[in-house]
Amino acid sequence: MKGFQGAWLAAGLMTAAVSPAWAVNKCTLPDGSVALQDLPCAGVAKSVAVRTYAGQGGAQQQDGRAQKAVKLCESAWRNVPNWKDPESVRISNVRRTGFTTVRLHDASIMAVRYVADVNAKNSFGGYVGGKTAMCYLDQSETRVLDVITSN
Repeated sequence: MKGFQGAWLAAGLMTAAVSPAWAVNKCTLPDGSVALQDLPCAGVAKSVAVRTYAGQGGAQQQDGRAQKAVKLCESAWRNVPNWKDPESVRISNVRRTGFTTVRLHDASIMAVRYVADVNAKNSFGGYVGGKTAMCYLDQSETRVLDVITSN
């Protein structure tokens, strides 16, 4: 399981490094179904650009809903069971990086990804250095779907 989480983390870091802002396209397909994706709509699908906040100051410029989302993620990151000293967890540089999909109960669903730098004490009582952590929320940003840390 740890390798799977590492793969997610690596993929997220590569994505964050390559594209600092996310472009999200809402594609209405000929059958009436809607898909949200980062690529332009293909073929005859109708495309509408969706506004995201990545690259615009992150969560600091968003409304109260986003601030609550940040608190949800911070709480989830603090409650990851593998911290040696959960009370020592320091979270900084929280940012909303955009939309993605996650697998949940054998289905791919849209999620909003938040990324932060997390640091905690090790068994010897020293801080080990910042690591990247990701938090995936549902589209309404009111429920944590998954949390990934590299500890």
